[in-house]
Amino acid sequence: MRSIDAVITWVDGSDKEYKKKIEKHLTTSTNYKKQYLQANEIEYCVKSILKFAPFVRRIFIVTDDQKPSFRGLEDLILSKKVKLVDHKEIFKGYEKYLPTFNIRSIDAVLHRIEDLSETFVYFNDDVFLINKIREEDWFVKNKAVLMGKWATCYSINPLKVLSETFIKLLGLRPSFNASQSKAANISGFKKEYFKSYHTARPQIKSLIKDFYNKNPETLIDQIKYKFRNSDQFMPYSLCWHLLIKENRAIIKEAKELKEIKQTQNLNAKQFISILEKLDDTKDVKYLNIQDLNYASKDVFMIFDKWIREKLKD
Repeated sequence: MRSIDAVITWVDGSDKEYKKKIEKHLTTSTNYKKQYLQANEIEYCVKSILKFAPFVRRIFIVTDDQKPSFRGLEDLILSKKVKLVDHKEIFKGYEKYLPTFNIRSIDAVLHRIEDLSETFVYFNDDVFLINKIREEDWFVKNKAVLMGKWATCYSINPLKVLSETFIKLLGLRPSFNASQSKAANISGFKKEYFKSYHTARPQIKSLIKDFYNKNPETLIDQIKYKFRNSDQFMPYSLCWHLLIKENRAIIKEAKELKEIKQTQNLNAKQFISILEKLDDTKDVKYLNIQDLNYASKDVFMIFDKWIREKLKD
């Protein structure tokens, strides 16, 4: 069996020192609340990997001079199953771009984690495993398994081009899909891009490293922004398109993923209904819950009880 690591990016925006750091650069407190607060997601994410993908060699939590706090973490660190990685480690040689509060800058240097395995899977902390995962769900021989579908590139869609222009002019949050389209363009795909969802993302370290070694200016242009910028691409998507280009990708639809969006708009009854449907199927392996920190107290408590029951030994 090959070595497969998991990498999770995480930040605790409620930490006073972190808040002081970021507020020196933020223009509004609204941006702060929306992007940086958390609701125990890191615990659920780590424990779901341990439970449903026990073959994972090590879990790296990438953070900014912080440490999550949940039961069992200390033992996991001592056993070397979990390792905390500071931004200073992965930005070594590029320290002038720190501090950064930009996930797309951070993602671009994840391959620089010390002792990271050649094959690894990238998680946002709001992605959880809820059923058994096999190695073949992520890697088959020298190929990575990619979940998503093809879509028309933004660069050839007049409406998308106009939309991106307005987003940039108005300083709105850069588009998730547009950044994937940019990654496709960089990789040589001009008409279509492979659109992913919020799920676990298999990556090949040497492929990423080789690309940036050959294109160092692309890395600099990516990591120079402290906050998300419309000129940035999606780093994991760059790896995916490079894999597709080299015929090293196995593509499948997103039938194994359940995304719950706008959680703040769901009441307890609606949320319970969603979870009951998940309990009735073994087909869904990945659960993404967006904006859990904005959910009502009732919804959060329902989910907390449900996921902890799911993660019991």
